[in-house]
Order: sequence, then C-alpha cells, then structure tokens
Amino acid sequence: MSLFLGYIHHLMYEKILFQEELLTSLLDLADEDEKISLSKDLDKEFPIEKGDLKDIIDEANIHGWLDERVRRSENRLAKTVGVLLKDFDIEDLKNKFYDFGKSYEAGDTPGEAFNFITTKFLDGMPCDHSLMIVKNDEDEFVFEVVRDLHRDIWANYVNPDLYWDLRDAFIGGSLENSGLKYEKINETYVIRK
Repeated sequence: MSLFLGYIHHLMYEKILFQEELLTSLLDLADEDEKISLSKDLDKEFPIEKGDLKDIIDEANIHGWLDERVRRSENRLAKTVGVLLKDFDIEDLKNKFYDFGKSYEAGDTPGEAFNFITTKFLDGMPCDHSLMIVKNDEDEFVFEVVRDLHRDIWANYVNPDLYWDLRDAFIGGSLENSGLKYEKINETYVIRK
C-alpha cells in the first residue's frame, strides 16, 4: 500500500496531527470535566484516526480520506475555540497559541519561516493554491492568502477571522527567538530580517 502514498499525503497527515497537538494544548485552558466532555464530543462527531498512515488510510480513496480528515480537524479546532470563548477572552486563546508556538523554531531566514508555516497549517493541498508567493529573497518573504480554505468551517462556530489571529499568534511564538519580524497587512504577510 505504501507505493500509493506520496510525500504530500504524509505531509497532510502530519499537519492534521500537528493541529491535534495544538488542540490538546488549547484544551488545557478548560477545567478537567469540560476538557473530558469536549474531547469525547469531538471524538464522536469528528474522529481522527492516529497511527501509521499506511495502516489507517483508505487506499482506494487516498485523497478523499485525507480531505475528510482535514475537514474534521478544522471542525475540531474551530468548535473548541467556540466553546472556550464562552469562558475565556480571545487574548487568553491567543496567548495559548503564542506559548505553544514558542515550543517550535520556525527558522532563521524568511524563507525557512515560510516553509515552516506551510508544513504546519492545513491550507489545502498544493493544487488548491491557497497561498501565493509574492516575493522571496534573502531578507524578505512576502505571501498572500488567495483562497481562505478555513473560512467556511470556522464560520459555523466563530468569526472566521479569529482563525488567522490565533494562527498569527502561534507563528509569532515560533519566531520569538529568530530575530525575524512577522507582519500582516490585509491579506498579505511579510516575514523579514
């Protein structure tokens, strides 16, 4: 079966698992009873299988299986944010994302930081072309969000702009010790030395 799986399929599954780690960290804000209850609810409504990808994926429908897990993962995180916002301020969640980001190092150059971002977040398959590179040089990397693939799912739970605020907080944490600057200007992102 592994002959049918390519690098991109493994990368997409790793992004799903990363988002699960992020979700687990976020759930630490809740008290133990709420954490257990919400986790059970998420696992029932949007289950995510864990294990060696070649053992759990539907080899007859690799793309469809991954696409469904991406949707489930997005729903899990968005729903969790919606539930937590009943008891916590958005700044509390952003701080949690920032702190989680500090456990990663995005890289020392703007290009390395962009590559890090694209290996962590579920912006679709490469064929979806959701991010467009505008500039890539040694001192500055500029990219735009041309297709927001998160918006429709997040809109079911919270203002979808919160996704980007939380994501930016994580990226900020991952860049804390890099000496790089990260800035959002409308739908354009700039990473510079």
